[in-house]
Amino acid sequence: MTRDPDGAGGRRTLVRLGVATALLLVAAAGCGDDPPPADPAPATPGGDLGEGWQRLEDAPLAGRTGASVVGVGTRAYVFGGWEFLCPPNADCAGPTEPPFADGAVLDLETGEWEPMSDAPHGLAYSSTAVLDGDIYVVTTCAGVADCYGRPELLRYDTTGDTWTELGRMPRGIGSSLVATDHGLVALSGTYENGREAEALFDEETATWDPLPDAPLPRTYDRFAVPDGDRLLVFGSPALEPDEESSTKVAAAYDFGTGSWTGLPSAPGPGYQVWPAGDRAFLNPHFSEDGGGVLDLRSGTWGPFPAGPDDPEWRGDMAGLVTAQGATYEYADGWVLDARDDTWLEVPPRGGEVYDESVAAAGQALVVFGGQVWEGGDGRLLAETWVWRPPVD
Repeated sequence: MTRDPDGAGGRRTLVRLGVATALLLVAAAGCGDDPPPADPAPATPGGDLGEGWQRLEDAPLAGRTGASVVGVGTRAYVFGGWEFLCPPNADCAGPTEPPFADGAVLDLETGEWEPMSDAPHGLAYSSTAVLDGDIYVVTTCAGVADCYGRPELLRYDTTGDTWTELGRMPRGIGSSLVATDHGLVALSGTYENGREAEALFDEETATWDPLPDAPLPRTYDRFAVPDGDRLLVFGSPALEPDEESSTKVAAAYDFGTGSWTGLPSAPGPGYQVWPAGDRAFLNPHFSEDGGGVLDLRSGTWGPFPAGPDDPEWRGDMAGLVTAQGATYEYADGWVLDARDDTWLEVPPRGGEVYDESVAAAGQALVVFGGQVWEGGDGRLLAETWVWRPPVD
């Protein structure tokens, strides 16, 4: 995935693609005439892939971008996406065909693919979360080709290979999914266009219960960190157009008491907030001093670790490895290993592929799909690559 120094992510009918885009646009038809891909490197069943990349067998899916990749244990579930090609640095009208509903499952221990039931309708740019082994998906594609419909919730049973439609999400609540010890929460990603409530999903009634308003100002770039009986929410204050925020504000919701508590503001504005054990890391995001580390037990902020010894380092984490798993934002770059607070480099794979789908499956980085342009001709990919951090 390419980097987005402005933090923009999301969909637009008119899209500019370039070196700095974080959009996952989806890719096109005509794959039957594409030249065959290079032979993939053989998978190492159950083996450690070390610090390098390994290309696995291509997915049994048409090439695309914008697919969802969701890790559950040692398996990666790949589904949805769009047929769409757009050259780098070009303005392209959005796709006119509905997104894909198909998918497949990659077993990372064997490198083999298995079939997966089609979703009830096409999916693209979906928010996902894993709870009790099931995959929850928010889609806006039901009944509309451009995926600008009302958000709806789906659940995929990874054991039974079945999809369940759980209904439309009510107006006025967020649509970014967060799995917590107390169930599924819908988080509002921004208050810039009006306040949306966080809400807790009731599995028995398939309804959403809004949480009380968080004691935060109008914010954007909002992220949540589950912490046992608490849900921590972080956001960047929305200021006047000529002002820049110098912090990230935060509050904690207690599921037991049903109330919020304000938390100290971060020492820098940062962007994403990712958990690692008893800490939460605020990514500096193209800043030398924009990050910080929150001690979840004491509620105090500390400095962000010194960056890697690399003149190309620009203060933006590609991901975070923890003892329990990982989070990845990009397909290459510097990843902080929170097991010992050292830096790991995910090297570029080479070539000019962009708009890949990126996700973690355990501690492994899984990269799927994308598009590549050669001599004015674009081609969609179904390639699958895996990178693993060193084993303790």
